[in-house]
Amino acid sequence: MRNHAPPQGEEAIKFSLRFWIGIILLTTNQPLGWAAMLACNAIAINKQSIFFTYLGFALYALSWGMLGLGVLLAGPEGIRYSRLLLKKAWQCFIRLFKIRQR
Repeated sequence: MRNHAPPQGEEAIKFSLRFWIGIILLTTNQPLGWAAMLACNAIAINKQSIFFTYLGFALYALSWGMLGLGVLLAGPEGIRYSRLLLKKAWQCFIRLFKIRQR
């Protein structure tokens, strides 16, 4: 069992709502941007319409805005924390994929 209490004489760090909104933006911008571009381009190929390709690029560009806003809101600590979260998420995903592959 893990002990999540801070060491004696130290207080637990409490992050603000602004920090957590920044973390959400930092961790979701890439998957949303790539998924939007992929989905819009699939629709563009199916409907043979260039509009959906442009829409995909616009949504992908919006994900870069999410990244910038996330960096501003979360700060350097948030960047480190979001990298740690994404690293752990990828490790879980790869571990799950390896288990299903067997």
